[in-house]
Amino acid sequence: MVVVTIGFYRERQGINKSKKNVKISVLIPVRNEEEMIIKCLNSLENQNYDKLDFEIIIINDHSTDKSVELIKKHIDISSYDYSLYELIDQKSKKEALKLGVRNATYSIVATTDSDCELPKNWLNIIASKIDGKDMLLGPLMFKNGKGFLNKFQILDMMAMQGLEFGTLNFGTPILNNAANLAYKKESLMDVGGYDNYLTPSGDDVFLLEKFINNNKLIVGGLTKSFIVETPSEKGLKAFFNQRRRWSSKSKFYKNKSLIFFSVIILIQNIVSLFIYIGLPLVENYSSVLTILLLSKWVIDFILLLLVASFFDKKRVLIYFIPVQLLYPIYLVGIWIASITMNYNWKGRKY
Repeated sequence: MVVVTIGFYRERQGINKSKKNVKISVLIPVRNEEEMIIKCLNSLENQNYDKLDFEIIIINDHSTDKSVELIKKHIDISSYDYSLYELIDQKSKKEALKLGVRNATYSIVATTDSDCELPKNWLNIIASKIDGKDMLLGPLMFKNGKGFLNKFQILDMMAMQGLEFGTLNFGTPILNNAANLAYKKESLMDVGGYDNYLTPSGDDVFLLEKFINNNKLIVGGLTKSFIVETPSEKGLKAFFNQRRRWSSKSKFYKNKSLIFFSVIILIQNIVSLFIYIGLPLVENYSSVLTILLLSKWVIDFILLLLVASFFDKKRVLIYFIPVQLLYPIYLVGIWIASITMNYNWKGRKY
């Protein structure tokens, strides 16, 4: 974790703007996002980028709410280059992305999620940083909200962002996120396209693995003006379903660095649970157990402080101690639940 902290510190970058006229295809898979989809589209139309230099491809994954109706109304009154496609025989975000790539006009593909809002220089930064590269990873953060659950999710996302960019700086990337991702279409074809695992998530991480295995050049854009924002889950049920969905893909990991970090973090949190149990029961070693626990907390805090500073989320750190106390219970619980329990996501059972 010290190495990750150093990597994150070194990875931070300044603002770059594209000097080239780069054509970009933006892919947005949609399933039941009537509350956020128009905000997402508006943020694309507010880009500091010539509207003639990008297209917006929306792929509907069998939405059952008013998402498609709202999208069609928006397209009818917009002057931007929109295309709307429907998944017919297939289901899942990965299939939606595959359909989007097949219909993408341009050589640079950027992906985001339909519940995200994009900064105004998003396309500009993609154009400036993807030149001569194969894949570009961008930062993602949850929006500020009310309640402890929101703060828990923000701190959790900050840890993931720390791992993503901290490991990337040392040339061993382990994470990325399709909500802020760009790649060359030619490079995607070179690696055989998206994976065929029957998982509802992982389109981004498994694609990253393919790029790594084929020695593609992967870079990051850890710039404040490149941060994509998305709402956190509002209720415990939705939150746990989301995390079980994220965790369900772990059995297919092949990236050795990702497996190493995943195992270390799991063991670390299992040990923390034993320390919780041991502290009130084992008097002879209470000082040793306390030192072990506090050592982990100090290292975690340094990383989170650095990440929080980048994302302007320092106030969330007042929740650091209660989150640290709960995190081992949460992480081990999610790990067990992902192995033993089914879950629902946007009206589908897995």
